[in-house]
Amino acid sequence: MLRNFLFLVKSIVFSGLIASVTYSQDNSGPYLAARQAVVNHNYGVASDYFSRALEQSPEDKSIMGQAMAAFLAAGDVERAHTLAQVLDNSPENPTLVRALKIASLFKSKNYQGVLAQLEIDVVAGRSIDGLLKGWALMGLGQVSDALEEFDTVSESQGMQNFSNYQKALALASVGDFEGADSVLMTKESAPVTMSSRGRLAYAQILVQRDRRNAAATFLTKIYDDNGDQEVLALISRIRAGANIDFDIITNASEGAGEVFLFLALALQDGESQDALLLYTRLASYIAPQNIHALLLSAQLLEELKNYDLAIATYDAVPRSHPAFVKAELGRAQALVSIGKKETAIEVLTQLSESFPKMRGVHDALGNLLRQDGQFDAAIEVYDTAISMIKNPEPKHWYNFYVRAIAYERDGNWAAAMRDFDNALILSPNQFQVLNYLGYSLVERGERLEEALSMIQLAVAAQPKAGYIIDSLGWVQYKLGYYNEAVSQLERAAELMATDPIVNDHLGDSYWAVGRKIEARFQWRRALSFITADTELADIDPVRVQQKLDIGLDAVLVIENQLPLKVADDD
Repeated sequence: MLRNFLFLVKSIVFSGLIASVTYSQDNSGPYLAARQAVVNHNYGVASDYFSRALEQSPEDKSIMGQAMAAFLAAGDVERAHTLAQVLDNSPENPTLVRALKIASLFKSKNYQGVLAQLEIDVVAGRSIDGLLKGWALMGLGQVSDALEEFDTVSESQGMQNFSNYQKALALASVGDFEGADSVLMTKESAPVTMSSRGRLAYAQILVQRDRRNAAATFLTKIYDDNGDQEVLALISRIRAGANIDFDIITNASEGAGEVFLFLALALQDGESQDALLLYTRLASYIAPQNIHALLLSAQLLEELKNYDLAIATYDAVPRSHPAFVKAELGRAQALVSIGKKETAIEVLTQLSESFPKMRGVHDALGNLLRQDGQFDAAIEVYDTAISMIKNPEPKHWYNFYVRAIAYERDGNWAAAMRDFDNALILSPNQFQVLNYLGYSLVERGERLEEALSMIQLAVAAQPKAGYIIDSLGWVQYKLGYYNEAVSQLERAAELMATDPIVNDHLGDSYWAVGRKIEARFQWRRALSFITADTELADIDPVRVQQKLDIGLDAVLVIENQLPLKVADDD
């Protein structure tokens, strides 16, 4: 059933945003610019150009249909709905027109209008429309009829879990928390599988039933110390005996918004983020207090590489909301994606000061400082994060691993080795640690046979990871197994064709086996792939040019290094 709905969702995007089969007869600049902006997922820009195109061609319904979808994707639901009213009963994107009409009726709490509309039009298939009908009946106070509608939908293939979740929310919204609990944790069948938002709802339901310990245990068992600020804040309030209302759903309109949000979550691994964005926008429009819909919109925009609009969407999360931390973490990452790393560091620094006990914030700040080359500062932040881990478990290997990298980059090899060892004690077969430590040992010319064993284990765990295969080829090269090195480095270059380090390594291995023309070709490729983002600690463009000019053997003489020597058993 969800697969069928995904087809409907995709039809909205392709008929309204990208592949409208009816083209405007007015091939004006604004229209063409709008179309290009849509292809690039720049919905804010597309909205501006579509507005100008409509000024030139105010009666063109093809432009209206495409503009309607762009307005909605940009978050301007009111303007999208205005166009939907004009396009009513026209062939231009009818599915989205119906969804906007239903959303507007729910927004104004016109539940009778919703029922009337559902009698006339199919919005998103029989089952989804049934859920919307159920919430409209809840809005009219017809609870028994609404629950019956939810039960009917649960009989559809693939809809039981989804419908039961909606039914539980409906029961909780009218104070029947015992009924809601029994639906979510029924003994007749498997418990309802819940999203992170569903877990918060269930914890709130347990609190209303005076089962505070059960609520705190439920959340702690799932999240342990990895929960975000919203989860941790709720656990803290539960344990403190604070007054906690059930506020996930407070009215029927918000319930309808939950349908749109939950569908977007259920279909998140589908083929079209554009389509899902339209539904998260509708969810936010119907239920403005649903911050999870806002966050999902921002995440989808990031995936679509519309970072400016993602940043604006993250920025709309109120500082007072427990999800503010998650929003700021997302905003910082989006800022990094558009080259504003300094601003991102400022955002996370302020966040760490405001939420000093949030380990995840310190982790994110430390990673960003390390990526920016501020290794001393990164180590200090990592120290704070690791100090919060009272009893290290296997899952904490990464905390020691990233601090080890910072120490290694900062030149403190002894401290780096302690953390690499700590990471491997916690997770002995962790391929990232094995590869990084093995490669580092190779670069230092230490314990090469041990490094080879480490990297071979890493390759066995990730046989298609180009960067690990590169490490294996490079340690073989360092040990003098040049033919084997060529074989592995050629594989790595196939997997990472534009990586300058891989190409440089392959050039060295070619030179070692006498394939000097090919070696120079690879060194030239390596130089051509070096960009402003290339870590120059791993490749020196001046040295690569030297190899091109005078050859690798001469460079090794200048550097007072040992000449190339084939291993005895090569």
